[in-house]
Amino acid sequence: MSHYVSTKPFYILTGLNNPKMTFMYSANVVGNEILAPDTLGLEEFDTEDELAQRVDELIGQDSWYYKCENRIPYPPNPNQWNISDCDDN
Repeated sequence: MSHYVSTKPFYILTGLNNPKMTFMYSANVVGNEILAPDTLGLEEFDTEDELAQRVDELIGQDSWYYKCENRIPYPPNPNQWNISDCDDN
């Protein structure tokens, strides 16, 4: 099991053993403890754009991550945005 405490803000993506949901992603803040099974892998990204590109690749759809219902909310996302400003209904 991977285990460490973050020293910088970053985004994470990890695999899941679940047929309905094969991965999950989140923003991580300084000081959070991270635990991930070694068998599932843990990917780290310095920017939200890097994470978005990887998530879009896994989903197989361009710009999927930046749809309001899929984006990491602020906070914990360090990039400030407001879901009430969304208009992709």
